[in-house]
Amino acid sequence: MMPSRHTELITEEERGILRALLYFDLFQYPLTEAEIGTFSTVPLSTDWTAALMRLCDRGWIVKQGDYYSLKENSFRIARRIAGNERARQSMMTAKRMSRWVYRIPFVRAVMLSGSISKGYMDTNSDIDYFIITAPNRLWLVRAALAIIRRVFMLNSHRYLCTNYFIDDEHLEITEKNIFTAVETRTLIPMSGRQVVSRFRNANEWIKDYLPQSEFEAVDSEQGSFRLKSILEHALPDAWFTRLDRWLLAKSKQYWKQRYASSLNDQEFSIAFESAPHVSRSHPEFYQKKIIKQYQNAVLQLEQQLGISLEP
Repeated sequence: MMPSRHTELITEEERGILRALLYFDLFQYPLTEAEIGTFSTVPLSTDWTAALMRLCDRGWIVKQGDYYSLKENSFRIARRIAGNERARQSMMTAKRMSRWVYRIPFVRAVMLSGSISKGYMDTNSDIDYFIITAPNRLWLVRAALAIIRRVFMLNSHRYLCTNYFIDDEHLEITEKNIFTAVETRTLIPMSGRQVVSRFRNANEWIKDYLPQSEFEAVDSEQGSFRLKSILEHALPDAWFTRLDRWLLAKSKQYWKQRYASSLNDQEFSIAFESAPHVSRSHPEFYQKKIIKQYQNAVLQLEQQLGISLEP
């Protein structure tokens, strides 16, 4: 884009603020001042709120009560407040389910992901979980949870939606972009304190996208369960590993038959990343859609305001 007459008027801090608001605008989610500080895409000074006020004064963003957004919209604020309350009410269920999941053999850590990890839930939102397993046991855990959901929850994902697994020897998220940075930053630890700490250390790369963002203190349950330990040693390691690989092969075969025709090879490998150390299953490839929408939103705002949001 050619520099515009307004390019020199916008500071790096203002760019970071606008990009944060743009990203969450995709979800119709106005932000508080603290949240803007967390999700700014550039480092902010101690008096960065002056930049926030300048943007308000120019009419480029608006403040309604405690919330900031790109344009005035009382409905979105009411929607957010209601969604925040639903998420708060759902946390008791999420904590109870997380404790239960942590008792399953070979589970090493449980974190909340998806909308509930942002403190928001729609009326039809599921409770999403990000699960870390022991090495060579990921697909056993995944199968066990799928069976439990089918048998005891009539295959409902409402309270137990598990679509991302990694093992504790491969803790770094391989896909690195604004979407995965936000998702990683907002994970809420529920169980497995030591493994969660290692996971966070392995994913400091999020600061390349969210330099202001710091992980909050880990206060997740850490315990040992005798029955869990007994079941983990019920069969020889080689037998468990062989079964784990068989489940991996069967899952890949199923997903290819069902979804490969709707995605190209590269998209399929990302949306259904399947290896001994990782399982990700996102049929709608939500990540690609959000990144594309974000890029388009940046271009549209640049054209609308006559500015550049590039560093």
